[in-house]
Amino acid sequence: MDDDDYWNTSETKATALSFDDDVLSPQEILAIGQKSYPGQSEESIFSNVSITPAKSAAVPLSSLVSSKVLELILLAQSGKDPSRQPKQDSEETVAMTLKRLTLGRSCSLHVHRSMKSKRELLDGALAIGDGNAVLTVVLFLIQTLNKKLVYELLSSRPVALNHYIAFLHSEGKITELTDLLTMLGRSPEAAMYQYQHIVKTQGNNTDALLRKLMNLMCNHFEQPGVEQHQANMLADYIKLLEWQKHINKPELPYKSVIQWLAHNCAQHWHEGAGNAMSPLTLCQRHKITPLQYDWVVLNVHAKSAKWDIVESLFTKKDWLGRTTVSSHIPIETLLARLSELQASKRLLATCVNKVAGNDDRLRLAHMYKIHSVVIETLAKQKDRAALTNYKMTLNPQSEEYILAENTLRDTSIKWKN
Repeated sequence: MDDDDYWNTSETKATALSFDDDVLSPQEILAIGQKSYPGQSEESIFSNVSITPAKSAAVPLSSLVSSKVLELILLAQSGKDPSRQPKQDSEETVAMTLKRLTLGRSCSLHVHRSMKSKRELLDGALAIGDGNAVLTVVLFLIQTLNKKLVYELLSSRPVALNHYIAFLHSEGKITELTDLLTMLGRSPEAAMYQYQHIVKTQGNNTDALLRKLMNLMCNHFEQPGVEQHQANMLADYIKLLEWQKHINKPELPYKSVIQWLAHNCAQHWHEGAGNAMSPLTLCQRHKITPLQYDWVVLNVHAKSAKWDIVESLFTKKDWLGRTTVSSHIPIETLLARLSELQASKRLLATCVNKVAGNDDRLRLAHMYKIHSVVIETLAKQKDRAALTNYKMTLNPQSEEYILAENTLRDTSIKWKN
């Protein structure tokens, strides 16, 4: 018998291995790992395997083959090449996670273990522009990475950094915020956040507030790199608290220096400059500018209808007996505020007359309906036609109407039209 005839016989086929059909039967899979005995044939091994479900003595498949091995076996039997199976794309996983975050769905960020995927999560959230997603990813990075590494990532991503800073500030986590800003070389900014937090949390406890601010001054604001303006601001504030502690008025709530000035103007206006509660003493001690002083005095006394104090402060008599305005408040701002506070037309006219240019004076006089100033200005401009038209807008027989009519009859004025 030649070779071809041998392999084609039915007996040979029954016992030989088949390379055309390599799919294992269930009995063959279950028989993997069965203990064989000397002289025991391969057929007897398979024949001894029971696959009847009712038999409790059957050996569990999981005890023989690991799930991973079985998965590979079944995958191989299906005719598919395991090495060619599509792998899960990390970029696709990041995209799916970001989609769930932006839609507000529940998702686990902990599946992203590699540094690459974590960086992609952060950059993806920033590209989307969703602040909540950005903050969620940053907090995940804080939980799973070394803080120094996270700070390095944030330092090159200012938008994410600002979200995290705002979160720490709103949550009152000043220690973490200070550590972050200090590591990024922003110690002066960290000191300002501490200052704000101390003022916010201490309330009206002047002693505790004073003690903590003095410690803050020594530990942070006197260090190199802090802006002098910020250091001066804190020093002035400490000075105010020391003065507040000195006057010993616990019944008064905590006030800023401008609020204290308003209080002293209302309650201690006539006290001399040497008295601790005098408005002038407060101005000198706490560097209140003349503009701030004028503005506070104007509002405090005008609201109390003490116009005599307002006029004594803002109007003076010159050596010819004429009334002039003396104020550090810009004239148009002063006029606007006096009008809001319902000052007299006489006081408004005095202020409008201080304006040097005829055109500006005329404009402001029209705006605030200071008729006497309009009539006087038009007369100086020798504009008879404009004055005649303006007279027609006034109530007949009113004081302003009569003034306009008498001005038009004045033969000493050489009208230009």
